[in-house]
Amino acid sequence: MNERLLEIIRYKTGGKQNAFAGLMGWSPQYLAKLVKGDNFGLQPVLAILSAFPEINARWFLFGQGSMLEVGMMFDLQKQAMSHIQSLLDLEKYIPVMTGEEIREFEYAIKNSRYPNFTPDTLSDFKKRLTDRTDRINTIFTQATAKSDSLCKQRTPRE
Repeated sequence: MNERLLEIIRYKTGGKQNAFAGLMGWSPQYLAKLVKGDNFGLQPVLAILSAFPEINARWFLFGQGSMLEVGMMFDLQKQAMSHIQSLLDLEKYIPVMTGEEIREFEYAIKNSRYPNFTPDTLSDFKKRLTDRTDRINTIFTQATAKSDSLCKQRTPRE
């Protein structure tokens, strides 16, 4: 069963045992004992199956079937696509984010969660992006006008 536990850890946290322990609310030492096969009772099994309903209980307990419930795979794919789309929607705001906001965004991506930006913060991102775009357009318009005026000036003939 410890091999199947390692598969679940790879599935949920890319093999990062400390991250998985944190996800489950366990100490890393407790998880290490479970991975070794020590003290693998009913409680950790129930906790894992409760936390991750997509895990096939028959597979986890007996090694029969596939790790993920077939019916849950479609839901997981939909959730993953929705999560990716949400992150892509936020990506356009990176140029106007503060260092702290970028760190929060990066932390969320690394930990497979959605960044916890409030609606006010998202509204502020939109305003900052609009202001930035307006400034760029103004500078571009001014540069184009100056370029046009310089090109129209007569140059002395030799």
